Amino acid sequence: MIKFFRKIRQKLLTENKFGKYLTYAIGEIVLVVIGILIALQINNWNEERKQTIEERETLKNIKSDFENTIIEFEENNNFRKRIISTTKVFYNLIHIEQNDYSNRQLDSLMANLFINPTYNGQSETLNILFNSGKINIISNDSIKNALVLWPQQVEDMTEDEIYSSNIIYKDLYPLLKRYVSIYNINNSINYKGLTLFNNPTQSTTPIDYNGLFKDREFEGTLSSRELPLSVSLIQTNELIEIAKKIIRLIEDEISDKK
Repeated sequence: MIKFFRKIRQKLLTENKFGKYLTYAIGEIVLVVIGILIALQINNWNEERKQTIEERETLKNIKSDFENTIIEFEENNNFRKRIISTTKVFYNLIHIEQNDYSNRQLDSLMANLFINPTYNGQSETLNILFNSGKINIISNDSIKNALVLWPQQVEDMTEDEIYSSNIIYKDLYPLLKRYVSIYNINNSINYKGLTLFNNPTQSTTPIDYNGLFKDREFEGTLSSRELPLSVSLIQTNELIEIAKKIIRLIEDEISDKK
């Protein structure tokens, strides 16, 4: 092809047809430019196609992460409800003269207060996006803005989880040790269907639940345990709704990109 064009130029020059030569040369340049532009456009199309595929796969991974997060949130909330329900039982026991519970039953109830539901999940896809600076691969501004806000929203909830955990170790344990057996309570803990501290024997430590219930510090510790759990319950429910909204936005975006 190049030889063909060269022959035409040489023929025009030989025949002293400079005007036609000039017109032809300009036409040839235009053709080359058009060819370059077409090649660039094809390259841009390929890059856009690759980016669309990468964005779609990224969105699918984020959707999966959020679905798993919702499962973990709901599981943690079930534990929080269980603990809060237990505090209500103990409030009642504090205000009655005599209870009908055995020490073993009370140990099992107390074991519920030691359950410590916390959010441990991390969105690996989000971490990669933020750490690599690839968050801008998400073209939908509504999704992108929601993802940017998400870590701070989760952090607000986990701060209350940390406070709630501290109540167990700084307040609840020291108080209980004065009246009951931590060994027996640990032996009663059941977490996700598993007995974590499974010893066949019972402690010989004197048990004084009635003394514990009469100690006004116990009621205050119960309320300190309950309050952050109630707050986390509300916050987590709000996060679940946000996560569901993000999933819906992602599903719509993936559908549009098919």
